[in-house]
Amino acid sequence: MKKAEIISILFELHKITGFRMSLHDINFNEIAAFPQHRMPLCALIQEAKGEYECCVNSDREALKKVYETKKPLIYKCRHGLVEAISPLYNYGSLTGFLMMGQICDSSVNKDALLEKLDDIGLERSRVTEILSQMPTVREDMTSSYLRIMTICAEYLTLSNALPKEKLSNAENAMIYIKENLDKKITIKDLCDRTGCSKTTLITEFKKTYGMTVNALITKERLSRAKELLHSDMSINEISAVTGFYDQSYFSKVFSEEFGYTPTEFRKEVLK
Repeated sequence: MKKAEIISILFELHKITGFRMSLHDINFNEIAAFPQHRMPLCALIQEAKGEYECCVNSDREALKKVYETKKPLIYKCRHGLVEAISPLYNYGSLTGFLMMGQICDSSVNKDALLEKLDDIGLERSRVTEILSQMPTVREDMTSSYLRIMTICAEYLTLSNALPKEKLSNAENAMIYIKENLDKKITIKDLCDRTGCSKTTLITEFKKTYGMTVNALITKERLSRAKELLHSDMSINEISAVTGFYDQSYFSKVFSEEFGYTPTEFRKEVLK
């Protein structure tokens, strides 16, 4: 299916719902959307310091949940706007995601939303103006839109909009790493997963990602830990679920990578 055809489908969904529709590949990269730009309120929020990164992390966490459960999902972003995601498959393998974003439904507390946006320094009159122009739907309609979106996701799947790509040994190993960050990961585990020799895997990994297997595992653990520091999880819990079973070692490695300890990052960077 050509990109123009995909955008045509997204356009029709946008006409029905009034919301932004986007198609993402298996690595969560946006490959098509209508409208192409973000909705006005999200665009305004993301102009505030640090908000773009927080919004991206929120979307990626939701996409990861769909990746893990392989089921459609309705969720609220960190500011309370409703979003929805449907997975796409190709012969049983997940190949991408269809996403409906920035919905203001009847469950959204607009006064609370305004107060949150005051806290990040947005001009209330501008926010109020944008909110007054946003389409608002009944809460139960969101589920109906998700069902329609899921049907479109199935059509895109049947139309081979996102064909399944044959993964290299390094890419296959990378998926295993991302799915098992809370466990001890050895090169033998990765060789068993990919069916290749240790020498082949190490060579391909270096060529594909520009670093050793162990260095990339540590990088992925730290990246996941940095995302989780936006949550209410304790430092000790984050250390455990990202495979750092010694909290002191976790703090040392985190500090060497980012220039802050996890506690300092949470207090100073996210305040």
